[in-house]
Amino acid sequence: MHIISVLILMLRSGFFCKSQEVLRGVDVSLRCEVSFLSESSTLQWERDGEQTSNTTLLYNNSAYIILHTVDEHNQGKYYCRLMEDGRVATVRIHTLNLRSNSYNGYNKINTIYRQSSNNSDVSLICKSKKEYHRWKWTWEPRPNSQTDLIAVEKGREVKVKGPIKPGRLSSTTYNSQVFIFHISPVNFNYSGTYRCITDEQKTTYTTTMLHTIRVSVEPSDGVLGKRSVILTCEVSEVTDSVMLVWLRMEGNRGVLGKQQIMTEKNNKLQLTVNLSSNETDPLHWQCAVFTEDTLRALAPITISLSSSSGTPTVTNQSNIFLP
Repeated sequence: MHIISVLILMLRSGFFCKSQEVLRGVDVSLRCEVSFLSESSTLQWERDGEQTSNTTLLYNNSAYIILHTVDEHNQGKYYCRLMEDGRVATVRIHTLNLRSNSYNGYNKINTIYRQSSNNSDVSLICKSKKEYHRWKWTWEPRPNSQTDLIAVEKGREVKVKGPIKPGRLSSTTYNSQVFIFHISPVNFNYSGTYRCITDEQKTTYTTTMLHTIRVSVEPSDGVLGKRSVILTCEVSEVTDSVMLVWLRMEGNRGVLGKQQIMTEKNNKLQLTVNLSSNETDPLHWQCAVFTEDTLRALAPITISLSSSSGTPTVTNQSNIFLP
């Protein structure tokens, strides 16, 4: 399909320009779709003429990007560019505006996904226009199991109450308008509901639901040339339904390996894929988590061949070496 035809189709669908206002500290996922994308064509998100970070995924004629914990640095215009036959055209413009606070109230929940790995983190941000004398962050891993994490009040130091140790970016002094709880690394069992509560510990200012995902490998018995491996992607819980998708990566372009919709009725919230031992090049895979058409998270894993013998080893749950 010619690039002009793609642009006409996008314009007719009203899918050319969009403006969005979001709360400070949430995750934002952007998607740009064309009706056909050849192997020689490129579709990518840019901002101010520069390509975005490596969270970009190209899959099913769509370009995705996830912006984690947005702040004032993420404001502005994002451009989806289509390059075809040496020509470049803007398919979509997305303007992101940021609210000055993180208030979402008790009945609204901000849902985020994070990979459980040594280099994964999440910052839970409470930011208000109004000044408060007391703040605290709580965690509810299961219904009716709420426990305090950290708390502070005017004129006093931040108290750490556990059971999750605050990361280095967590608030350490009293600030009447900002209170941050940083988690690093993110463990799989850290999923649950996090609440920022103000003043008399009765008003919920911000509520965040954290879902965690993890990827792992299982080697079968055998030697090189006869060995296959099993990749597993697991999500901690689902509230409605999510789709897990295993993608073999060719650059930032994902090729479908296997997919499955997960609901609360599933006995195991995991998706496995079997890989043949006949490969000779490093295998780059990602587990993608979708809710409807929205990309929520990517969990990478790399399998490479080693000249040594023995058992496959895992480094940071992202790099796996097959003997």
